Formats: sequence, C-alpha cells, structure tokens
Amino acid sequence: MPLKKTTAFARIGREMSATEQAVADAIVAASALMHSAALAHRDVGEGSPVEVQKTFMRLLKLNGGLIEAQGEALRVHDQLMDIARETGATEQPTCPEKEIIYTGEADLRVA
Repeated sequence: MPLKKTTAFARIGREMSATEQAVADAIVAASALMHSAALAHRDVGEGSPVEVQKTFMRLLKLNGGLIEAQGEALRVHDQLMDIARETGATEQPTCPEKEIIYTGEADLRVA
C-alpha cells in the first residue's frame, strides 16, 4: 500500500532528525577519541612517533569527514523542506528555531 503524503513527510521528518542526531553523536564520539588518544600520547608517550602521527592524521580525517557529513545533512534537510513547501506538505517557511541558509558549497550557515 503506497504511503500518503502526510505519512511520508512525517516519516521523513522523524528519520531526518534521527540522522542529524546520529551524525552529531558521531562527531562527539570521534572528538572524544581524539582527546583520549592525545592524552595517552602525552602522558604515556610510547609508540613510534611516525605511527602516532599517522594515527592522529587519520583521526583528524575522520572528524573532518563527519563534519562534512553534518553539512550534507543540513543541505538535505533544507532541500526536503523546499520539497515539502512545494508539495503543500508544510506551511512552515523554515524549520523551528533555526533557518538553514545555503548559498553555495563553501557558504553554509544556520541562522
């Protein structure tokens, strides 16, 4: 049985929120890992300096990738809101408590 418009948009809204929260949680977890690894390196100081440096570079890349994913999630959210407005699924001009402003790949901000 096909989804009705209101059901589809309610499901998408819940799943979008869950996705945004999951990415935010992943950023927190990866940042905590970086913090713990830095403390261990400073306080324990064992391990090959080259391998430690490689590990930190990979952790930095992991965190950067998650932050990029968060930006993509914001862009998806914005586009879904545009679709919802175009199809009459919502009358809200923006998301509650925040407005997503996207004017180009390098210019994304939440107002």
